[in-house]
Amino acid sequence: MSEYNSTGSVGIVEPQKMHFAEPLPLRCGRSLANYELMYETYGQLNAEGTNAILICHALSGNHHAAGLHHADDKKPGWWDACIGPGKAIDTNHFFIISMNNLGGCHGSTGPSSINPETNEHYGPEFPVMAVRDWVKSQYRLVVALGVNRLAAVIGGSLGGMQALRWSIDYPDFVQRIAVIASAPKLTAQNIAFNEVARQAIISDPAFHEGRYYQHKTYPSKGLMLARMLGHITYLSDDAMRDKFGRDLRVGKLNFNFDVDFQVESYLRYQGENFSSKFDANTYLLMTKALDYFDPAADHDGDLARCLAQAKSKFLVVSFSTDWRFSPERSREIVDALLAAKKEVSYAEIDAPQGHDAFLFPIAPYVQALRGFLQPEVKTELPNRADLQLIRDWIPSGASVLDLGCGQGELLQSIRDKSKLSIGMEIDTDKLVNGVAHGLNLVDQDLNHGLTSLADGSFDMVLMTQALQAVDRPDLMLKEMVRVGKEAIVTFPNFGHWTTRFYLGFRGRMPMSKALPHAWYNTPNIHLCTFNDFEDLCAQSGVRIIKRLVVNDQHQSTALINLMPNLLGEIAIYHLCQA
Repeated sequence: MSEYNSTGSVGIVEPQKMHFAEPLPLRCGRSLANYELMYETYGQLNAEGTNAILICHALSGNHHAAGLHHADDKKPGWWDACIGPGKAIDTNHFFIISMNNLGGCHGSTGPSSINPETNEHYGPEFPVMAVRDWVKSQYRLVVALGVNRLAAVIGGSLGGMQALRWSIDYPDFVQRIAVIASAPKLTAQNIAFNEVARQAIISDPAFHEGRYYQHKTYPSKGLMLARMLGHITYLSDDAMRDKFGRDLRVGKLNFNFDVDFQVESYLRYQGENFSSKFDANTYLLMTKALDYFDPAADHDGDLARCLAQAKSKFLVVSFSTDWRFSPERSREIVDALLAAKKEVSYAEIDAPQGHDAFLFPIAPYVQALRGFLQPEVKTELPNRADLQLIRDWIPSGASVLDLGCGQGELLQSIRDKSKLSIGMEIDTDKLVNGVAHGLNLVDQDLNHGLTSLADGSFDMVLMTQALQAVDRPDLMLKEMVRVGKEAIVTFPNFGHWTTRFYLGFRGRMPMSKALPHAWYNTPNIHLCTFNDFEDLCAQSGVRIIKRLVVNDQHQSTALINLMPNLLGEIAIYHLCQA
């Protein structure tokens, strides 16, 4: 168990090992009669057994996620930046469990362990693992530790795949799932990278068909090459350029095949260091588990149908320069969750580090994770008449999609009425703040449309004060009434008398409470009048159910309704397909 200290570290931690005598059936058809799992814990489990968070590691990770193993230890756990008192994964509130997966080489039963049936190393006889096998063993461990329900399962890369599998296999056991820099399955290119890495290991003369333990050696060259290849794919081009450029190691070219550039020296060092600490058979197993992961395969390739059984709230995070697990792969997960009508937030974080970015304490990323895990922030809603007007038009129990939602004030105001509410927002700071309030916000550039959403996905689609800011309001309007059974749109009226006065008598672009921006920095690129909008509705096959014309205080009067295009400052339209 860990002890806290004032620096935000969990302090000195002691790895623990648990033995399991109950056989574990595996996806490959074999089973492990008994096995051991190495793990660490940080923080305290509450009396109800409900504040535990499971951390799932990536390919070369292990159980040591935070803290130090001894006073002179120079290298803290691999996710020490995020785990600890006051950190994103706060040990003041949560009981953190991190384990080394089966097949690993850091204490859990794996190829380098002794097979009790032969008294020899398992070596190549150790069964090939699947992600669902790990999840099953993880479940047994957390239950044995007294956990009655997990507050969250979190993982990056291969760890994210495990987190996703948890939501499928144990839907009632997990409250929240965080999938970071991951994918619903590997691309052919990723499988190819893994195969090249495996062939580098297998073709090493010291591999001895996986029985190198008996020869008291290991395939150092092959494992070194595999790690070098992997390391290249984990970094972005920008990260490698910034870190190394074309800097020479000794200031001049050697004109031979030794090391000339700093990047060559770095890769060789990383490869040599890794090969002396990691088991080659484990590397083969881990890459195969990556290749085999495809939960949708059990549902005819339909990921949405696969995730329909999940009951957790989701956070999905990707990084802009990650080309190994690109943002497009994370969006596949998000789209499937939306199609399955699950609570999901998604943030694409701008970061130069490539795939390895999930290991760094990048501020928006850490804030999103912290906000997702913490108890919902209770704040007083702004006293806005427009929120109440729109709320009154939304039926109880409706599913709602709010486009250009900002920090989600409207979503907060209808939380008690909506069975599912999702916001879409491109501003990362606003999105992260909304997630901290317990809202489901998805990073989305609305100019790319809503093509990933099926017809009638939501009961209501909302867009307040944002239609005039998209590139093609006409296309967006059609998308809104396609995706939603009904839609609500609000926008400023460019035909208002103050606007006409500015243009007619002052010769300047207007500025008002409804149009607060100067002409050169305004997001409003397609301003229109009520008449313009109603013409567009008629041309687009959109029926106007109801129209409300109000002033800048969101109040309607008889005079405004008499001359709406002249006296109305803000329009609120309730729409559907004709």
